[in-house]
Amino acid sequence: MTTGQLKEFRQPIEEEGESFPKFLKPVVDGNAKEGERLVFSCTVEGSPFPKVSWKKGQWLQLDDGGRYEVKANPGSGICTMAIKKTRVADMGKYRVVVTNDCGEITCPFQVKIQKSNENVTNFKAQLKHREVKQKKKQTAEEREKEVLEILKTAEPKDYERICMEYGFYDFRHILHKLKNIKKVDVEAPEFEAAKVLKALRHVTINDEGTAVFEIHLENVSPNRQMMWYKDGEIVQIPGAEKRHELRRIGNVFQLIIRNANAEDAGTYTLDIGGEKFDAILTIKEQPLSFTSELISQSARVHGRCVFECCVSRRGQKITWLKNGQPLKVRGTTGRLQEVTEGKTHKLIITELDMKDTGSYTAKLGDMMSSADLKVTAAPIRFRHRLVNTEVKEKSTATFECSVSSKEVQPVWTVNGEVVKNGGRYTIKSGDIHSLSFKKVSLSDHKAVVKVSFGEATSTAELQVNAKPIKVVSKMQDAKCRAGKPAEFSCEIDDTDADAEVQWFKDDKPIEASSKFEMTKIRGKYTLKVKNVQTKDEGLYQFQIRGVRSEAHLVCSDPPTVDNAFLERLRKNPLKFKAGTKAKIEIPFTGKNPTGVQWTNGRVTLVERGRMHMENTNKTATLCVDNCSVKDSGVYEVTIANESGDITVEVPVKIVDKPAAPSGEIAFSDIKANEVTMSWNPPIDDSTPVEEYVIEVKDSRGQWKQLAKVPSDKTEFTAKGLKEGESYQFRVRSANEEGKSEPLESQPVSPAAPDEPPYIDPKVIERLEKTPLVVKAGETATIKIPCKGNPPPSAAWMHDGDEVLPVKHHRATKGSSMNEVTLKIVKCQGSDSGEYEARIFNNIGGVVVKTKLKVMDVADMSQTKINFDKITPQEVAISWEKPQQDGGSPVKSYVVERCEAGKENWSKVSEVKGTNFRTSSCQPGVEYLFRVKAVNAQGESQPVVSAPVTCGAAEVAPSVDAQVLNALQQKPLKFKAGQTGRIKIPIKGGHPPPVITWEKDGKPLEGDGKRVVLNHADSNHAQVCVHKCQRSDCGKYVCKVKNAAGEISIPVDVQILDAPAPPGGPVEFSDVSSKGVTMKWKAPKDDGGCAVTHYIIEKKEENRKVWTSVGKTSGSNTSFQAHVPGGKSYSFRIRAVSEAGESESFESKVIKVKDPYDPPSAISGNVECVSTANGSITIKWGKVSSDGGSPVKGYVIERRKKGTSVWTRCNKDCPCTEQQYTASDLKADMEYEFRVIAVNAAGESDPSRPSRAFRASEAVDPPGEPSDLELVDSTNSSLSFSWKGTDKQGGAELLGYDIELRKEGTDDWIQYNQGHINGTSYTVRGLSQNSIYHVRIRSVNVGSFSRYYSYKGTFTAEEFHVAPSFKLTSELETAIREGFTINAGGTIRIHVPYHARPRPDVSWTKDNAECDDTVNICDVDGVAQLIIRNARGYHSGTYKLSIKNASGVKSLSFKIVVNDVPDPPQGPVKIVMSGNEVQLSWRPPPQDGRHGVTKYTIQKREARGRDWQTICQNITQCSYKITDLRKQRSYYLRILAENDIGKSEPLQIKDMVYIKEHVEKVQIEDIQYDQKDLRQPPVVTVALKPRSVPSGVKVTMSCSISGKPYPSTRWFKDGRDVTDDTYYFKENVIGLCRLVIVQAKTSDSGKYKIVAENEVGTVMSEADLSVVD
Repeated sequence: MTTGQLKEFRQPIEEEGESFPKFLKPVVDGNAKEGERLVFSCTVEGSPFPKVSWKKGQWLQLDDGGRYEVKANPGSGICTMAIKKTRVADMGKYRVVVTNDCGEITCPFQVKIQKSNENVTNFKAQLKHREVKQKKKQTAEEREKEVLEILKTAEPKDYERICMEYGFYDFRHILHKLKNIKKVDVEAPEFEAAKVLKALRHVTINDEGTAVFEIHLENVSPNRQMMWYKDGEIVQIPGAEKRHELRRIGNVFQLIIRNANAEDAGTYTLDIGGEKFDAILTIKEQPLSFTSELISQSARVHGRCVFECCVSRRGQKITWLKNGQPLKVRGTTGRLQEVTEGKTHKLIITELDMKDTGSYTAKLGDMMSSADLKVTAAPIRFRHRLVNTEVKEKSTATFECSVSSKEVQPVWTVNGEVVKNGGRYTIKSGDIHSLSFKKVSLSDHKAVVKVSFGEATSTAELQVNAKPIKVVSKMQDAKCRAGKPAEFSCEIDDTDADAEVQWFKDDKPIEASSKFEMTKIRGKYTLKVKNVQTKDEGLYQFQIRGVRSEAHLVCSDPPTVDNAFLERLRKNPLKFKAGTKAKIEIPFTGKNPTGVQWTNGRVTLVERGRMHMENTNKTATLCVDNCSVKDSGVYEVTIANESGDITVEVPVKIVDKPAAPSGEIAFSDIKANEVTMSWNPPIDDSTPVEEYVIEVKDSRGQWKQLAKVPSDKTEFTAKGLKEGESYQFRVRSANEEGKSEPLESQPVSPAAPDEPPYIDPKVIERLEKTPLVVKAGETATIKIPCKGNPPPSAAWMHDGDEVLPVKHHRATKGSSMNEVTLKIVKCQGSDSGEYEARIFNNIGGVVVKTKLKVMDVADMSQTKINFDKITPQEVAISWEKPQQDGGSPVKSYVVERCEAGKENWSKVSEVKGTNFRTSSCQPGVEYLFRVKAVNAQGESQPVVSAPVTCGAAEVAPSVDAQVLNALQQKPLKFKAGQTGRIKIPIKGGHPPPVITWEKDGKPLEGDGKRVVLNHADSNHAQVCVHKCQRSDCGKYVCKVKNAAGEISIPVDVQILDAPAPPGGPVEFSDVSSKGVTMKWKAPKDDGGCAVTHYIIEKKEENRKVWTSVGKTSGSNTSFQAHVPGGKSYSFRIRAVSEAGESESFESKVIKVKDPYDPPSAISGNVECVSTANGSITIKWGKVSSDGGSPVKGYVIERRKKGTSVWTRCNKDCPCTEQQYTASDLKADMEYEFRVIAVNAAGESDPSRPSRAFRASEAVDPPGEPSDLELVDSTNSSLSFSWKGTDKQGGAELLGYDIELRKEGTDDWIQYNQGHINGTSYTVRGLSQNSIYHVRIRSVNVGSFSRYYSYKGTFTAEEFHVAPSFKLTSELETAIREGFTINAGGTIRIHVPYHARPRPDVSWTKDNAECDDTVNICDVDGVAQLIIRNARGYHSGTYKLSIKNASGVKSLSFKIVVNDVPDPPQGPVKIVMSGNEVQLSWRPPPQDGRHGVTKYTIQKREARGRDWQTICQNITQCSYKITDLRKQRSYYLRILAENDIGKSEPLQIKDMVYIKEHVEKVQIEDIQYDQKDLRQPPVVTVALKPRSVPSGVKVTMSCSISGKPYPSTRWFKDGRDVTDDTYYFKENVIGLCRLVIVQAKTSDSGKYKIVAENEVGTVMSEADLSVVD
């Protein structure tokens, strides 16, 4: 970031958990008195954790130190700033700034400081400006009243101070009076309410415009805090981007937002002292587009390139592509950097190289902007030139240099002749360019070597020296058995040496004979001794030109094992039981063994864990503790002595009980008395299974054996089971060693196979013919026996209605294995009727009907009493028979009477008929009559008449005129499914009238269920219809009649229901690609309400989702649907009224399209007519079909070669000709074209893209390439080489293009991104085993040649190549001489190899696996072995093996690590004599391949830390130490040393103490003077009186001393509170504290502490006052 610029922030990387800084808890304003401590805090978050800065005003930075304490806790996010002792100058505006790499936010706050000589908030302002008046003497009452007035408005913490200032020391008395006075609110309003002169207004601006929120306010103090919020969050001003600004001009307050973007949109709130004002900011965004495109650039290697584009909106994410592939850009780090600055997006590429050349694209959604980058090489300069080289004869000479560029290739010459890689020359290129001579000779002396990189050259000279003979491989000692041959060999570095060679035995020359055979192969000389005998042992020597090598020959026999013992082992392997100790003992004969090694066929066994080895002169023993089945196998023991070794195979078998069966027990074929089960064998098959044991759990929960099955069967059928009972089975594996753990099944119940419900036909016939008869109040149970599997269930119907528990609380349904039941408790007459049982299971069902007859009293509820005649003494009544007689005929009727208003019913008579006459009535008395029906079950509930007065005048019935008008003017409406009630009030009428109902001219009879006529209410005519239907519509007439007259009341009833579906079929017209017009018929039934509108929906063919198209008015039955063309649709229509929606009427499928189609695609290829700088003329053929509409023209599109974005050349109007010239092209750029035909229906599909044409002046095409051949092949790639062309066609040859066509397809695909620079290329990304045709062409600046097509085909398959090593001279030397290194160094062996397919690479050390300290890897055909910090134990022979299906190859290296010796061996023998110490020890077991040269002895005093050397040139394993000091203890240690260094020390565990003889000292008794040092307790700091407000923490403390330290006890008002847990007590080094966490007024009182020791007692006391 440069000076004067705003800090740049980057977008947070969400994948790494980064985020913007944010206030979780902002800073709030603070007030304090002068001299007090003031603390501000906030809580922030952000990743990385932000830096927090505290500032006063605009610039003053507040740092930690002096009067300020600044702290930040990244863990909790809490940041604090404290002013230790505030001053009046600290008042003002402050802000806290929070910043990280992703952004910056600010939170302002204010500080107010009160002077120390002021009392309270408002009172101190009055005191400050009051006039000084002459003091006049006040009485005590006046002073007390003045103080109380002050305390009304003061805070509790100031009470004590104010009382003391005014001379009132009886603090409790003042507080008591203050409580009885009505206190004034402390918090007087600080500011007046703000008055709005002009309110905030909503603001709408364009993107990047300036938004101004303005409000005009009065009564706003300059010190009044003003905060702006956006969507509830504080607006950071000026913010990270410095775009926000606050202004105040008089009464005008403004918030200005510059360069506003979409993120600024939202609701803004101004908060002034708690008053809030809101306004909304709306941002109009510009259409998303590139306002500035990328520009092609060129740069040099290692340079820097910046691609820049601008878009119309901020906050957009740009995707960067190179050659059509996404770039991996990581923020602002790395070589590729992506930078976003507002609307500008940059891609920065640093450290350019040639591979960066290409086309770069910025992608924003579907829009792209592309540009090219061309990288050129920098001038070549030498970093390191060739230097003269001097080598020995027949060695390799290497010349090396390095230049400033990796992209150029060198030209090497030797004595003026150009040399190439191959033969005796090896050329390597890279960071270092080198030329190596193999096997240089003296003729190469003074050879001049020159390297050229263009015009840059460097020269050097070769010096060759004659090579002396050197032994490469010395003779090795040989051991062999008697009668066997022995062989000595010696290899020298000169393979062509012809000097005389001489062999010696014990310094005597040896000549070739039948005993000795001498051979030479290149530089290797071999002596073979045949039929070795003991006399042939001795020293053998080899000599050539003064070079000698020697070795010993030893003849002996190796150990042997009896053949009979080996035969027994082969026939009868050793067998042990798992869990026991396996002891394997092998007897042998021979010399004492020098080593015994055991293996278990996989790894070498060592003495560790369960493995123990014991060896004697006659036996080799291996013991395995707690053996398991995994220990079974063929063990090998190798017994070796100095004469040889023998390996014996020992077969061992560990037997154990088998593993449990696997999987789960599955059941099949479940029948009524048997089940078939199956399981899987054990997963662990290492232990054989002889049989399976099946067990079953009995009723007591115990397992018992059921059966055994052979191991080859995993299925069993358990028979003899009881149907319906639950069983559980388990299976165990078993062999002669025992049984495994069980595999348990889930519970299973035998059951018969599934069957549909079955009922005996006789039962059905009996139920249908014989009804069930019960008495009322009894329980009726309908039982139907049935069978079925699974057990059937039943649904019950009563007279067509389903019996449901929620509706029929007295009915209970039941089902079991053999029957279904319906139980009805407390039967009523309404329960009578037909019952239907629908019995079913998942297989089928059956229906059974029966009848239930409930014997009950008769039902008189629907019967009415009519008065036939009324006189002063006589009343004649009649009634109808009950509709329900209760199951038995009515025998008689009981007639009762009572006077109206009384309940003294008396029986008048019992009659057989349905009429009655009585003459015992009193004139003028009003009576009630009731009638009961009597049958076999008893008397029914009575039906009561209307009141009647004997002898009263006859009065005709009437109805209120308003009721009649209401019924005549407006029909009654009810919704279908609901209950309709008609209730008409009747006036007067004597005798009581008879009410009848008619519907549409026919009498209306009630059925007591759906249609109910209510006769109980004599004052109303009522009818109730449940579950209204459309058929219930009509004209109802209520007739009310008595002897005096008759009235008829008409009632129109409408039942409202949803309309019927619209009528069809749907007729379609005006079908086009823009939509279709449809027409239908109105519903036949509108449901009683007019259709308000129709809803039209569509569904695409073969889809299930319906979507709305629109709606029309109820009077319109046609609609024009605007739907996308080219698709087939179904439409459906619904009629809608006030009562609801109708069912949908669905149309047939119709395809919405124009009468014609778009034309077909252009046939043939788009050809080039001519080219020029900046323009290309193309032509094309006709379309095969115009789609029924003539072709209006053509649209031409182009794209740059290698990009995917097509650009239209003629945007305004189509081209009417079949030829077009594309202009405004970039010169020398290649373009592809495609053509689109246009007719009235639209555009055709694009034609096939043309081949790339270059916008340049026409030039001759280059010559064709030739001789294409396959170089290499894999499963996904083919490598080719070819012969290039010498004809360039008058322009620069750019390279070659290669295309492949897969067998069976017609498309040629170009596989090279840019032109190929060279005559070889590898095509990747091919399909395995697929066959391809190949063609290639040459390309120059303006044209290209014809394709050279290979006549045959190629298959993408792997070449099989046997493994081979690519040995360098260094590797060859390492193989011969090995590696020698000092301890601590690093060994690196890199062996390149070649093999197909990729081989398995393995390393071994001395024929065993390498340990973890050896790093092995295989990368890109190079096998690597790395040993870091090499130690002596790394020495050995390392073998590299590579193996694939074509063969195996191995290579060995010998590594010698010179290390420090091991520590000397103990135990150390110590002999002490006086102050002399004699030490002796044993030499170390390993001397690090260098003999121990000396030992060092060191000492350390027991109380010291440093080791001091006593002597360091000791050559023997013993030493006498003579200079140790007496009466001291020492630790001693010994170190061994060789030429490499010192070993680890051998430390002597026990200390060595040097004694000195000392005479005994006689000490006489010492007399002491007695002195009393005790001190009584003293209060050094006394308790102090305290006065505090309630709710705060209070501490009473004092300081007490004394010796011995005294014990303390606390008292409150004389009560001991030492053990009271309400108080916290502490006594730390004389500081005594009593703490009350939250003081209350009850805590007021006198507190005392008493301290006491054995010398005295002291106390201290003080008062505590807690004010409420």
